[in-house]
Amino acid sequence: MLVALSCAGAYAGPAHAQEDLPGAIKPACHAFSPIDTTYEELAADHAAWTCNSTHWKDPQPAGWLRFDANEWRGKGLPVMLVTRVTKFDRLSIFAVRHDGTTQALGLSPDEVTPRAGRAVFSAPLPPVNNDTVAVVVRVERPWNAAVLSDARLSTDPAAGDWPVTGLVMLGILAGMLFAPLIFDLALYAVLRQRFVLWHATLVMAMMGYVISFTGLIVLFADLDVVTLAKINGFTLALMVALAGFFLADFVEEDALTLRMRKALRLASLIALLVPGVVTLHPPFLDYRWHQLYFLGFLPALAIYIVAMVEALRRDSRAVKFIFAAWSPILLLGGERIVRGLGFYGAPSLIDELLYVALVLEVVISAMGVADRMMSLREQRDNARTRAQVLETLAEHDPLTGLLNRRAIEPRFPELCEEGFSTYALLDLDHFKAINDRYGHAVGDEVLRAVARGLSPDEDTLVMRLGGEEFLILLRGPHARARAEQRRQMLPRHIAQEVPGLDRLVTASMGLVEGPPAAMGASSFKELYSRADKLLYEAKQAGRNRTIGEKLTLFTAHDKERRSTERRKQDRRSSARAKPGRSESA
Repeated sequence: MLVALSCAGAYAGPAHAQEDLPGAIKPACHAFSPIDTTYEELAADHAAWTCNSTHWKDPQPAGWLRFDANEWRGKGLPVMLVTRVTKFDRLSIFAVRHDGTTQALGLSPDEVTPRAGRAVFSAPLPPVNNDTVAVVVRVERPWNAAVLSDARLSTDPAAGDWPVTGLVMLGILAGMLFAPLIFDLALYAVLRQRFVLWHATLVMAMMGYVISFTGLIVLFADLDVVTLAKINGFTLALMVALAGFFLADFVEEDALTLRMRKALRLASLIALLVPGVVTLHPPFLDYRWHQLYFLGFLPALAIYIVAMVEALRRDSRAVKFIFAAWSPILLLGGERIVRGLGFYGAPSLIDELLYVALVLEVVISAMGVADRMMSLREQRDNARTRAQVLETLAEHDPLTGLLNRRAIEPRFPELCEEGFSTYALLDLDHFKAINDRYGHAVGDEVLRAVARGLSPDEDTLVMRLGGEEFLILLRGPHARARAEQRRQMLPRHIAQEVPGLDRLVTASMGLVEGPPAAMGASSFKELYSRADKLLYEAKQAGRNRTIGEKLTLFTAHDKERRSTERRKQDRRSSARAKPGRSESA
């Protein structure tokens, strides 16, 4: 749709291009002279006029055009001059009569009229009648040779304006360039990649250039020709510079060397600073520097092409989109540089083709941005998957598949808040003898059988701490009884899953239980130390048993009262049994 609109806008009517102006009249000859040369002096010097060349480059400050009357015979009398927008010092137009007399009209840049049709302006002519044999135009210190090469006389007072349909189409085209801009901002919200912002600003610069260069801007703002020339030139320089920054960040990391990326950014800065400064017409530069505007683009164009070739040789997928998007613009841009230097003139159709090229660039590069974002998202998702796999591997015991200490210890306070209030440390009895007698392969099978026999579920977390030592965290009713049941079932379960053992494999367990608040008040290491001591006591008491204790959380007043009661009880009791301890075998 964008391409169709741009084509429709470019060919919407005959009044948009100098070549196709109603009654368009080309200059028959042109000349260059010092600033103080008069028309009479130049008219007498026939050798100064060039009538068979398209060469428009000359160091002299005044450019002259001669339009002969035989060029407008049968078309009607010309009424205005239409030519390319640029800065100049003064425009003088002479109507030459049969008798050699002239009637002159002098205009400053403020007195010409920018038109809503390309980057052109119009100027009125002195009275032209049937006695007029020629119209001579003099441009003093022009900053762009195109003001001479593209100049035409017209018999239509509305010459240079786009027809209404063309303006509507161009307005729609400029408005639709917002779509890639919104698309870029939406993508940036998902994946914050810098090249997306570069592309968004590039699209904005293109919008500004289209609105300015097509003359749409004069429908909404009263601009003089010099201001319009500055906007045209600067938005073009900005486009070229942003394109380089975009390319440097857009292409895959391995597709361009670091040196090439630096060269791209440097060339982009040159394109912004040199043409950008020249087109602003600073007072320390004069019209003779206008060629520097076009020459300032050459490093950027050369580096961009070299960078794309390098990326293509490295099979970059992203640069294939850029190559397709930029090729028409690079060709037309190169042509405009040569023409801007004054080597020849060209029909305005060449400029209209640039609109089509810009639309193609926006559409294709937007597709490239979308493709690159999908690729980056896939890479990000793959990286996350790999990270999750590595995290899973890091938090699980490779032999049994159970969680390890790394998975539980950092989250232990949260588990206590979730109600896990029983901490049971289990160790197999005489496991070293199994490894020594049956080998480590059988020992590993025993450990895997223990992992399955301990039966983890949503209320029972089981982890292997190392060797033959396992930790069970339980919550819910009868947690201690469930832990003991698992311990007692292990010998039978191991015997069923690991046949050939000549004895039962039993386990001892140290268990600490208490309300979640009491468990949460202790760290993982503190509870491990408590449970390990209880496990040691179970081993010392003959193995194949559980020794546990229950924690209680007291306030300061409760502690003082309980301490007093305990001292009284100690005085009454001669028993040495440990308080809070229980044993089951």
